[in-house]
Amino acid sequence: MKQLDLENFECNIGLMAREKGNHDNYVLFRFEDLEKMIEYYDLFKKEFSQKTKPRSNKKTEESE
Repeated sequence: MKQLDLENFECNIGLMAREKGNHDNYVLFRFEDLEKMIEYYDLFKKEFSQKTKPRSNKKTEESE
């Protein structure tokens, strides 16, 4: 990531997430990271949907 140097100022462009109680504790998501984040999210959605699919309730079927 390139930084814009304005002598007394510094600029980073992206999305910053920081702790409410301690503003020095933060993470900066760069725009270059967005593709990786989207891939991770899609993988998470796929795995989550596979693990939460409704299963046939065999115990209920057997008791009838």
